[in-house]
This record gives sequence, structure tokens and C-alpha cells, in this order.
Amino acid sequence: MKYFNWDTFKEISAITTTREIGNMAYQIGEDHESVKKARETVALDLGIAPDHMIFTHQTHSDIILKVTGENLGRGMDSFLSGMEGDALYTTERGIAVGCFHADCVPIFVYIPRVPLVCIIHAGYQGTLKHVAYKSVKHLIDKYGVKGEDIYAHLGPARQFYSFKVGEEDRKLIFEAGCEKAYRYDLDGGFFDAPFSNINDLVEAGIPYKNIDSCEVDTCDDDNCYSAILPEKKNGRMSSLIMLK
Repeated sequence: MKYFNWDTFKEISAITTTREIGNMAYQIGEDHESVKKARETVALDLGIAPDHMIFTHQTHSDIILKVTGENLGRGMDSFLSGMEGDALYTTERGIAVGCFHADCVPIFVYIPRVPLVCIIHAGYQGTLKHVAYKSVKHLIDKYGVKGEDIYAHLGPARQFYSFKVGEEDRKLIFEAGCEKAYRYDLDGGFFDAPFSNINDLVEAGIPYKNIDSCEVDTCDDDNCYSAILPEKKNGRMSSLIMLK
């Protein structure tokens, strides 16, 4: 299995790579050539030149950036050459915007009315910073669309039953206003990062019916890398979305 696909809309390509494709991130490991070959495979499958895949230089922030043809090649040769933010969007066809992740939540956004595609990297810190909410509100304000014009999909991520948290994290979660995603347990609690991001998408105005999730747990699924499991932490997947 090479990809997880969000195939609801024929006008876009939206994929998450798997371990079969291999490590997509230069910042993990030292085998630069293998990462380059993996990316070339993805570009070929998307039907675009490698430099038409634009990647984040992500820092677990709440920064969203617009990508245009002037940004071709950003992030292709090194992690640091990517666009410094955790959400990228574009209105140009044939440009794939992508982020890296293992257990973090990748969020695909499509606005047919513009048209526009966006990828959001919602890690633990980014989730607590409400990167999904801020990104969607930015797009609504900038393009004058309504929440019902927007569709979103959550890719493979660490599900709540694999995300046990202690008291210090519980306090951070509550201070960030993400307490609805905290699941109590006799021995402590769990954090439901996908649900927290879905809640933010809804708070930003997207109807529940316009949001779906693959609900794959990266800690359990052998197709996925996982940052918390020693046997699966030697790589990162990439989620990319493109207007055809």
C-alpha cells in the first residue's frame, strides 16, 4: 500500500504516503538519497515535476502561508529550505502543498468555490495553538467564503487510545481550551487530538457533514511511521494536496 487517499473529489489529489513509499523527511535519518527517491516517486504518481511539491519547514506553529509558482522547489532539497509554517495553501493548479508527520494530525482542506487547497500540520503543540481554527478563519476572511463552502479530511494520526497523558499535559490541554478532547481514565487520561482539531474546524464554521477522517491510528497501523514506537520511528510520512 503506497498511499492513504482522500478521494471524495475528482478535482483534487490528496494523499498520505506510507512506509512502502519510505521516509519523506530529510530531518529524520541521514539517507538523503533515499528521501529524494521517495519524493520523486510521489511526484511521478501525482503527475507533476518534483519541484512542484512545496513542503513546510514546520515548527509546530500556527502560521499559514500562501504558495504560488514563485515558491517552486521550496523544501525539495532540504528541510530548512521549506516554507516556514505549519499550514500551506494554494490556488494554483499542478502545485502540491505538503507537510511531514508521523503521529501528528494532517488536515486536508478543499474549497471548491475558490478553488483552493490547503494542508495543515497539527501536532500536539499546534493543536493546542488551534492551528486548524486559525487557518480556516484566515481562508474564510481572505476569500470571503462561508464555512459550508469548505470541506476537510483528517489523515492518519495518533488516536486517543494511544495518546495517554499525565497531569502536566492535562493542565496544558485545559489551559489551551481543549478540554473537550480530554478523555478520563482510572489511571489518568488520554488526549484525542483528531477530535480536538475537528472541534476547531467546526468552531471555525465548517459543518460536521463536511468533515471526515480516515481514523487510522499511526501507532497501530503497520503502513504508518510512528514517532513514539522505536521500531517505526525511523521515518516520516507526508500528506500532500493538489488542484488538478
